[in-house]
Amino acid sequence: MASVRLSAPLIVRNEERFLEACLASLRDAVDEIVVVDTGSTDRTREIARDFGAALHEFTWVDDFAAARNHALDLARGEWILYVDADERLRPGAHARLRAQLEDASHAGYQLLLHPRAGFTPYWELRLFRNHPLIRFKGVIHENIWPGIDAYRRAHGGRIGRSDLALDHEGYEGEQAHKHERNLPLLERAVRDDPTRVYLWCHLASIHAARGDGAAAEQAWTRALELSRARAWPLPEDALPYVGLIQWRGSKPEDVDRLLAEAMTRFRDNLQLVWLCGRALMERGRFEEAIPHFERLVQCGETGEHDRSTAYDRRLFGVLSYDSLATCHFRLQHWAMSRRYFELAAAEAPERLEYRVKQALCARYEASRSTAS
Repeated sequence: MASVRLSAPLIVRNEERFLEACLASLRDAVDEIVVVDTGSTDRTREIARDFGAALHEFTWVDDFAAARNHALDLARGEWILYVDADERLRPGAHARLRAQLEDASHAGYQLLLHPRAGFTPYWELRLFRNHPLIRFKGVIHENIWPGIDAYRRAHGGRIGRSDLALDHEGYEGEQAHKHERNLPLLERAVRDDPTRVYLWCHLASIHAARGDGAAAEQAWTRALELSRARAWPLPEDALPYVGLIQWRGSKPEDVDRLLAEAMTRFRDNLQLVWLCGRALMERGRFEEAIPHFERLVQCGETGEHDRSTAYDRRLFGVLSYDSLATCHFRLQHWAMSRRYFELAAAEAPERLEYRVKQALCARYEASRSTAS
């Protein structure tokens, strides 16, 4: 039997909408595809068989790590490419892959994950050695890093970066069904491991989406306490600040205090830069707000920004153009305001208001020139 260098294990349930495109994207990149079905009632199994995947079944026990680890146990490859059914491996980025898999100095590689349309990608560990020490932990938002750390303590190995990239499609459309599925899992997860900031923030966002403001506030506050306790903050430690600032938007004193603290700890987080600029605008401090939006526009032009989290690309374009146009308008900088309304209109041509405001600025500019 030929050796299997790279396996792609997937756990699936009723994924007929996504699975065919996922498997097609993997076919030329991996040596083995393992599909573990957890109870599908649609064509998922048939699609997997048609693609020649090794199809297995696993009884769902409300534990994502348990299902993923079963799939890892079945994989025969020396390396694992961790993929979900609603993801696609981008073509044309496989050139260096085989050479990286031959590199004995590495335990794993991060690749760029594009989480949804219109958002920037971020680095995520998805390619790692197939070893019994490397297993997932957590009933939801299962974490591979404890296993990676255990492997590296025993065997060494660096974490590199791969040319591979994934596109994720599962966040589009109605999410209410996912909220109902995830809520009890998250409540169990924070009981099992109450130290993970991301779990508390996801729990807060679900409570907020379901209209339970008190529970949302409580979960975000717990996440904030954990974030503040960390001497060396992780990127995810900015999440409770963002969540609470947005949630408490009608309480300026709370927002200002949280923003000042957050910008001290996470000055490279561009979501916080945006929120800071908007807070200054709302308080009429337009001159102070302008540099925040200019920074975002510059990041969009250069592409130089943090890749540890995903950002809505509109922050670097139409949203900042709109804000800059408004700031300059309020300051009676007609030429600058007209310029940014023009840029906003180019990105959002369906919004007639930008053309109207652009023309208004041009009229005020002309009036000023005539008067002088």
